[in-house]
Amino acid sequence: MMVKTSKRELIHFIGIGGIGVSAIARLCMSKGNIVQGSDQILGVSTNELKEIGIKIFHGHDEINISKDIDVVVYSSAINQNNVELVQAKKLGIRVLSRAEMLTIIMSEKECICVAGTHGKTTCTSMISWLLSYDKFNMPTSLIGGIDYGFMSNLQTGSADLMIVEADESDKTFLSLPSKISIITNIDDDHLENFGSMQSLTEDFLKFANNVGQDGYLIVCKNDPLISSLLGKFLCQNTISYGEDIESNFCINNIIPKKKSIGYYFNLKGAFQGREYNLNFEIDRPGRYNIYNATAAIIVGLIRGLSVDLIKERVKSYKGVYRRFSFITEINGVTYFDDYAHHPTELAHLLSSAKEICSENLICIFQPHRYSRVTHLYERFCEVFKGIKLLLLLPIYSAGEKASDDFNYDNFVRDIKSKSNVDVLFVYPDEIKDKISKNANNGDMVIFTGAGDINLISKRLCQEL
Repeated sequence: MMVKTSKRELIHFIGIGGIGVSAIARLCMSKGNIVQGSDQILGVSTNELKEIGIKIFHGHDEINISKDIDVVVYSSAINQNNVELVQAKKLGIRVLSRAEMLTIIMSEKECICVAGTHGKTTCTSMISWLLSYDKFNMPTSLIGGIDYGFMSNLQTGSADLMIVEADESDKTFLSLPSKISIITNIDDDHLENFGSMQSLTEDFLKFANNVGQDGYLIVCKNDPLISSLLGKFLCQNTISYGEDIESNFCINNIIPKKKSIGYYFNLKGAFQGREYNLNFEIDRPGRYNIYNATAAIIVGLIRGLSVDLIKERVKSYKGVYRRFSFITEINGVTYFDDYAHHPTELAHLLSSAKEICSENLICIFQPHRYSRVTHLYERFCEVFKGIKLLLLLPIYSAGEKASDDFNYDNFVRDIKSKSNVDVLFVYPDEIKDKISKNANNGDMVIFTGAGDINLISKRLCQEL
């Protein structure tokens, strides 16, 4: 039997600034625990934790681990030879991974888990928004981004319900208890932790089958790998969605709004003996958000929400920070920020941007991890078709050792050739000049990547 944390334990988080760990730290504090933590990099996240009374250590040091600490929780980015982790074990302090701590917390609630290579943050956020209609009975939500609905990665609620983004990158999703599970898609990413696409797909199947026969499994039938698994799901209440006409809930009649950002769409399906033929409106850019909304709508039906309430919540959904987020407009040029860092995400982002861009599109891309760029090299080279200009920044290593073998001249040449686009390799301090020379009235500029490009975009837009 898993031992649960008591109310007044002192909990130390190693890597507390990360988007997932910081939410758990906040939640532990809201439960009455004393919380502290360390991180190599101090920024907005750690500053916000300080503001709510969490003690933050800059850097990792064994002196941060004292005998009075009851539990040490470590991020998936922390190595087993980390000095604080080693010291905690030496002192006999109870040590938990992020996944283990999250599992303990979730065991106290009925849970909804959202997994998928792409879209899981937004889908989790949408479900949270949909089910947060009663301010006196809100769910607890842990999201891998800053939700515009409550301006945080954590919403604490009194309801016996928890909505969690289930991260596959470190296999966290395999240990999480769930009553309703969603898989948005399965794609080629994080193979450094899985070894092969077959292993990755098998783990998504394990996640799906963790839900049990009395729960619900919601999956996107348009995804080919998910479709290949349909006959292997053990859950008796498996519900598929997508534009595939054989989906349990079929998306059709997608119409982009003409005078604003967003879409109208129709959804047909059946649930618990009732036929549905519903028209929805969503005020978020990107056709992929119609898919995310559909998964959330199905959750709403399972939870017994009225159709009118679901429609109102879908239309009023505000979004997540760095998911096609508007920054500013300067001299007729609009600036957006996005988290897309995988070729599939970039393809969806750029396609959606072209729908609403009145003139030309300029993309400023910061690649994320040498291993990802190398593994998906050809797909990156082909994804920038149809834009006016690509400003390519150096790769954000995200802790990986810099590769001396990576040739940026070749990368620029290959993108130019395979995407038929103008490409300039730039450093952050060169972006302002390039935009000034190339952006015209009506153009859209999108900053995208999973590194620190959001800080670069914020600084640059203040200088323009």
